[in-house]
Amino acid sequence: MDPIMTPIYIHGIAALSALGSGKQATLAGISSGQSAGLQAYDAKLYSGRSTFVGKVTEPLVELPPKLNDAKNRNNLIAATTYQQIAEVIETLKQTTAASRIGVVIGTSTTAIAEGESAIKHHQQHGKLPDDFRFAHQDIGDTADFIARLAQVSGPTYSLSTACSSSNRAFISAQGLLESGLCDVVICGGVDSLCELTVNGFDSLEQVSPEPSRPFDSRRRGINIGEAAGLFVLSKTPSKLALVGWGESGEGHHMSAPMPCGSGAKRAMEQALESANLQPADIGYINAHGTATQLNDAMESTAIEELFGNQVPVSSTKALTGHCLGAAGAIEAAICCYLLEEKQSAPQWPQDFTQADDVKSLNFMASSGQLSSLRILSNSFAFGGNNASLVFELYEHNHD
Repeated sequence: MDPIMTPIYIHGIAALSALGSGKQATLAGISSGQSAGLQAYDAKLYSGRSTFVGKVTEPLVELPPKLNDAKNRNNLIAATTYQQIAEVIETLKQTTAASRIGVVIGTSTTAIAEGESAIKHHQQHGKLPDDFRFAHQDIGDTADFIARLAQVSGPTYSLSTACSSSNRAFISAQGLLESGLCDVVICGGVDSLCELTVNGFDSLEQVSPEPSRPFDSRRRGINIGEAAGLFVLSKTPSKLALVGWGESGEGHHMSAPMPCGSGAKRAMEQALESANLQPADIGYINAHGTATQLNDAMESTAIEELFGNQVPVSSTKALTGHCLGAAGAIEAAICCYLLEEKQSAPQWPQDFTQADDVKSLNFMASSGQLSSLRILSNSFAFGGNNASLVFELYEHNHD
């Protein structure tokens, strides 16, 4: 990686999560601490326990007949979100060949929910449903669908590195643009709820029976969520940009992070180095903040060692749930929306009390004015797969 990264500019942002659809609904929820889609899971877990999830409650679009073969919840969430950037893409296609527009999507679930339903149908009837399409189980399905939806034909693929998938999609998109393989990239992440992931995290005894409380003394684990965040990226200057990224792969444990936080710290250090920034240049940190003991302790240690306790920090997963492969994308959208408003995000719930094993950080009690128009966003995944991004708002178009 070059020491200093050439900025990659953002020309469109789309978001759909438990907070709602688009900028206004997302920021309203961040400000008020209210999230309509954060609700009790409507099925009993295999363990007999219960939990909360972050669910998309907005009506999902109907697909045009020519795309009916692509119908699954992941793709419907993607299509509903894509509507927010469709006009930007159509405008760009007037001057950019479809073959020069790529698609890079982070995901971890694709159409697992439909696969679960199909298996249950097979158990009852001895055959798979007539409309079941095994291709939907492929991790690349959502990226392929978005390319069809946008009618573009550049490099198209998905990345799946668990909870850092979307951040790595940004890193990969930056490579496509910097290398000249693409002029525009539709980038982001999409994940939908399914029994496998909710019960999988329950088997690790990591899901909370109530809304999650990242970094809080009363935390009881995570809420699995679903969401989509999509971005239009190019090298043409605009006010918002990805200016730095960092990644690390510590491989400490299959599902637990390095307790000392060294892998997370290295990803953040690299992000600062590639952006040619110092820790004091960051105005707000959107923490991975899962509300699990191991992550919260590790991440707070890494942040304190690198930033001290001067930079405002919060985790927005208390309102969206942990959206797994889409976590980085929905949080990138939140970060960019916050930059546009020059605000940081408070740490919810309102009665937040810092856990004893969490280092003393500047957890925000309310929205505040950014001291610097740069935000660092963290996504840390199973296997020690860590990725951090730095976004910046320029007061004027930046050359």
